Amino acid sequence: MLFSWLASVLAFGGLISLLVVNPHDFGKGFHRFNGALACLFLTAGVAGGMLHGVSGWCALLSSTLWVLFVHWGVLRPLRAWLCVPIVMTGWALLSGSSTAPRSPLLLTPSWAGPSMALSAGILMGSVSIAMLLGHWYLVIPGLPMSHLRRFTFFMAGCIGLRMASGMISLASSHSSPALEGASAWSVAGGMAGFYFWQRIGIGLLAPAILAWLVYRTIRIGSTQSATGLLYVMMIFVLVGEMISRYLYVSLGVPQ
Repeated sequence: MLFSWLASVLAFGGLISLLVVNPHDFGKGFHRFNGALACLFLTAGVAGGMLHGVSGWCALLSSTLWVLFVHWGVLRPLRAWLCVPIVMTGWALLSGSSTAPRSPLLLTPSWAGPSMALSAGILMGSVSIAMLLGHWYLVIPGLPMSHLRRFTFFMAGCIGLRMASGMISLASSHSSPALEGASAWSVAGGMAGFYFWQRIGIGLLAPAILAWLVYRTIRIGSTQSATGLLYVMMIFVLVGEMISRYLYVSLGVPQ
């Protein structure tokens, strides 16, 4: 179920992040490749049970059709139609299989799980697209550095969105009756502190530092170093989101 969840939210975030990519310099090949990856991840989400029913199949079908249209058609007018698989995938995530915490230390609002899933997907999608953008620079020399620089700002904004989502969800939670009124912050940082602080350090602070390093390497024109940093950043983000998912599903701690 963890892989199914990761694949589903990553597909959503990857499709959204494609809207930020310049269609002129990163043409049909880049969009077709990333769209096909999203279809593969959505297939894993449907097969794993995270996405089910009409919404899951609509997300997969709309993404597949978009990839086929891009392959056989003209990219620029089809960019606007990318909103259709994005909306379908978001609908599938919001109406998909929800997992209640097994032994909740905190009682969270109903919107906490969906908001964390969407923000996690946008973060993972932005980092994965940035990593592939960096690889494209290595394959096609001479691409303008402004595209990767602009996308780095977008990626940094996604890290901030993920931080805000976790903090607001945690601030809106309260402890279970068995904990006799302990604050949500003390429960997260104390009782669940072993995993909570790993999640903060590995999944949020480390990517934020790496995003700054990526920006610095782009400023000096070193796309190869930037791409290597983005690979490392992707690993940190994935590990951080896995810890975050464990915190929420097992202990009811949103982050």
